Amino acid sequence: MRVLIVSEVAAERLRASSALMLHAGAEVVEAASGEEARRRIIDGDLEVDVLVVDGDLQPRGGFALLYDLREKFQFDGRDLPPSIVMTARAQDRFLVDWSGADRSISKPVDPFELAELVGELAADTARA
Repeated sequence: MRVLIVSEVAAERLRASSALMLHAGAEVVEAASGEEARRRIIDGDLEVDVLVVDGDLQPRGGFALLYDLREKFQFDGRDLPPSIVMTARAQDRFLVDWSGADRSISKPVDPFELAELVGELAADTARA
C-alpha cells in the first residue's frame, strides 16, 4: 500500500510517515506542498492508495487541494484515492465534508489512530 503524506511542516510529515511505516507497513511518499502533490498526482507520475493531507497547507489549504483533485478525477471519470485530512480545529468539520475527505484526524497525529484509519480505508478500497 502506497500512502502520500502532504504537509509543509516537516515534523507533521515525519510523525505521519513514521506511524504508517512502523504500524501499517505502508510505502510512504511525502510532498512538502499542495502544489507538489497536485502536480505529481494530476501529471500521473505518482499513484497512491491513500492520501493524508494537512488541512493547514498554504496558500489555499489542504481542503481546497482535495476538493480540486476530486473534481479533476471526476471530470476524468476516475475515483480519487481515499483521503484523510489532518486538522487542528474542531470547526474544520465543515471543511472536511466540503472537501470530500473520507476521514479526518486531529493534530498532533496519534500514530496508532492514523495507521488504523489508513488500514481501514485501504481495506475498504480493496473490497470495492
